[in-house]
Amino acid sequence: MRLSELLSCEPTDENITRLLYDGLDYDGRASELIMVLGSRKACEYRVPEAVRLYKSGRAPVILVSGGKVQKTALGEMAEWLSMKKAAAALGVSEGDILAEKCSMNTAENFTCSEPLLREVLPEGGKIILVTTAYHMRRALLTAEKILPQYEFISCPVQKGSATKENWYKTDKGRRTVLDEWGKLRYYIRAGIL
Repeated sequence: MRLSELLSCEPTDENITRLLYDGLDYDGRASELIMVLGSRKACEYRVPEAVRLYKSGRAPVILVSGGKVQKTALGEMAEWLSMKKAAAALGVSEGDILAEKCSMNTAENFTCSEPLLREVLPEGGKIILVTTAYHMRRALLTAEKILPQYEFISCPVQKGSATKENWYKTDKGRRTVLDEWGKLRYYIRAGIL
């Protein structure tokens, strides 16, 4: 079933699982770069996974992407800065961390990262994409549309209240996935996907 057909169906538990989670597990491949998308909890969930991949030799460079200012344990700061500090605190050499500083949403994560990616990977290449599990489908489809010269490898982080195993167990998890369902619809209607 095509994405647009699935989104035209009712958001049943089965359809949500198919749309947001099926077929996106990380396959263990190495790449030239790890890209981490910003969010309010990126330092808690996404950055540790990116650092784990980096330390296991899956890629030599991490690109953090996000310009929104968020409240963190260190005070208010831009997503990219908090993620960079978190990665460095977890043992990543600062010289191995690139930062995209302007993006305010998922589509902009990729459009604003393109100049940095062209510098590091001018001929294209493989990029491990790290974001939360419920967000991975939209992030991956957006990456492939905006940056088709790169091969994106999904690495969804299964933590929090909207993982593949638990989203349907709480009202918060259900709200999160229904919000993501709506964002996917919007991206299609807006021509982003």
